[in-house]
Amino acid sequence: MKPARLRPGATIGVAALSGPPDPEKLDRAIAGLRGKGYRIREAGNARSGAGFLAGSDAERAAGYAELLDDPAVDAVFFARGGYGASRVLSRLDAGQARANPKIHLGGSDLTALFAWLGAQAGLVTFYGPMVAVEMAGEAALDWEAVLSGGKLARHAFGEGDVIVPGKAEGVLLGGCLSLLASLAGTPEAPRGEGAILFWEDIGEETYRLDRMLTQLERSGTFDGLQGMVIGSVVPGPRPESPEEIRAYLRERFRGAPFPVAMGFPAGHLPEPRTIPLGVTVQLDLTSGGALSFPEPAVR
Repeated sequence: MKPARLRPGATIGVAALSGPPDPEKLDRAIAGLRGKGYRIREAGNARSGAGFLAGSDAERAAGYAELLDDPAVDAVFFARGGYGASRVLSRLDAGQARANPKIHLGGSDLTALFAWLGAQAGLVTFYGPMVAVEMAGEAALDWEAVLSGGKLARHAFGEGDVIVPGKAEGVLLGGCLSLLASLAGTPEAPRGEGAILFWEDIGEETYRLDRMLTQLERSGTFDGLQGMVIGSVVPGPRPESPEEIRAYLRERFRGAPFPVAMGFPAGHLPEPRTIPLGVTVQLDLTSGGALSFPEPAVR
């Protein structure tokens, strides 16, 4: 189920399901959105903070639900990631989500919510920048073009980015690796059958990446997988060069029974690409190597 496209002058709801956003960054980003002509409606808890969460579980769930229910709100953007979205899933109403198929834009911890929306409502969601993070700066971001119905640009992989060659087509699913691993054994656990899995992460040492990938593999997520696209993998606290991580990924997936590529510019980056989860994509890692988006992600 695709949401309606974002139109000029639309009302954007800003939700906070995870950590508390930085107030100054939130103000800068909202000013920037208003400068583009959008109207803004903040969730009631958007400026709350209870330790590492933007309010209690009940407050965060209620703030999001109010935006979802509000007929004046055209899209729901998320203030920041961190942790906490998975804690509120049991408080959300799948029927409400299906009845209000709005644009959802966010990343990182929102992986859990997007997995829930995909499983419970069949809703296409958008993994990309967040309001009080990337939108608070001067980065050149593509979310407006994607959400307004523009054709998503094909991404060409470099020769060194292709780990396993081949061709694949399937529904794109995924998000932040640590969140995907945490969903194993839950009703929202991603199912790879017939899909292309995208994942990315930040601050994880290679042994932790390997542990999470092994968890997904052993829990059945890779069963029937058609292909894999690896986004940004920002090194962890132990000094590891990007090339060391790339060498690990080549070794980890060189025997995979599906095509695999790394280096897709999405995830924890200053200027991440906005990608739709829940639409069919094509992965051609033969001559040239590219990920293509043959269908629009909004209606």
